[in-house]
Amino acid sequence: MVLNKFVCNVPRYLSYLPLRKLVHLSGVLFPLLAIYSGKDVAVGLIMFLIALFLFTELIKPKIRSHSFFSLLWRKNEYRSFAIEPLLYLFSILSLLLLSYRLDEGICYASIVVLAVGDGLGTIVGVHGKMCYVGSSKTLEGTAAGIIGATICSLPFAGTLSLAGAVAGMYVESRSDRHDNLTVPFAALLGMLVVQLLLNTYMSITA
Repeated sequence: MVLNKFVCNVPRYLSYLPLRKLVHLSGVLFPLLAIYSGKDVAVGLIMFLIALFLFTELIKPKIRSHSFFSLLWRKNEYRSFAIEPLLYLFSILSLLLLSYRLDEGICYASIVVLAVGDGLGTIVGVHGKMCYVGSSKTLEGTAAGIIGATICSLPFAGTLSLAGAVAGMYVESRSDRHDNLTVPFAALLGMLVVQLLLNTYMSITA
């Protein structure tokens, strides 16, 4: 049977840090902040958060015993640099800066794919039953990410949001590391390519 190909045969870690995922999902607020308070405010806030994060990493040896940080840091991040959160913040900053030059709706939608798509992908995925071949990631997680990201990014990019969600979650399903960087830029590229194809088609048929 076709479904047998998706039987989970890779050890899975059926847990995640709820507070960390809540922070991850909160990234969807940055496009709203950029729209209602201005891009400069959104860029300023994310730069402050990057500085705060780097300061926290600097003093990590002195604060890592505090129980609060066990809710945010993964086990491998207690004694080494937490690169994934930094990539998450860097991606949001980069997309906000790109919105000054590119279609801002597409840039904002890419942030949503990172925050909502990737976030829901984990939350739903850990309970999924159908894994990709040789992976612990699940089809249910990918589907939830695509649906959630598409719905939440529709106000920013319209129907292009589907292309961004599919591209971003496809890359997420294939990524082992650094998906906080690859997912949003895959979404950005997917939407830009589809937008270009649509504009080309319309110009030819006009």
